[in-house]
Amino acid sequence: MVYLVGIAGGSGSGKSTVAGLIQQHLKLWGVTTAILSMDDCYRDFSGLDEEQRAALCFNPELNYDHPHSVDFGRLEDYLHQLNSGQRFEYPQYDFARHCHGTNFVSVPQNVEVGIVEGIFALYSGQPVERGLIDLYDEGLFVVTSPEIAQLRRISRDLTERGRELGHVRRQLEQTVIPMYRRFVLPTADNATDVINWQIHTADNDAMKRKLFAIARQKALSIYERVRSPVLAELASDDFSLGG
Repeated sequence: MVYLVGIAGGSGSGKSTVAGLIQQHLKLWGVTTAILSMDDCYRDFSGLDEEQRAALCFNPELNYDHPHSVDFGRLEDYLHQLNSGQRFEYPQYDFARHCHGTNFVSVPQNVEVGIVEGIFALYSGQPVERGLIDLYDEGLFVVTSPEIAQLRRISRDLTERGRELGHVRRQLEQTVIPMYRRFVLPTADNATDVINWQIHTADNDAMKRKLFAIARQKALSIYERVRSPVLAELASDDFSLGG
């Protein structure tokens, strides 16, 4: 069976960075790892006209930071395929067209560790309930300072999604932050560990060093459970050595 890890957290919290760093460490140690992004499991909104699509970002009950916009059935199907050890592909989501695009992510067969990252990776409300949580061996919730998270979100939307600054700021205020408080933050209760990398500096190198150290430690823990599960269980138990 594949060792499944769910990594959740607010937008811009660093969850995709943590997932990538964990994968890099595990790869160096010979552990085959695949990352599935929850972003590729948003619903297809291509049937909406241009005005309706543009309004998605600001709709209080149907926006990209609301669980209603996620196809959890698709995500669960991907996880079951991953768990079965088979090779499969799935389409990446095209945020410019609000639908699944023509670029595909390839997942190799017999993966040892599967990582699912996304704001709702640990979600347990309607309609999914325990469907996701019960599939994971481990759940991580990533937290950083609101200032860092918002700056990371702004940078991503400007450079990767072609948004304008005014649009991004309005989206943060009207949907991203309210949705985080209402839906995303409560999923921290489903995590087995909270990764808090709040740092009081604007030094990018300092932030990278802290994230790298945290990810390495978490990767080592996963490695021990995948390759030496008996030793990992012994290390986690409370016991005293007799003299």
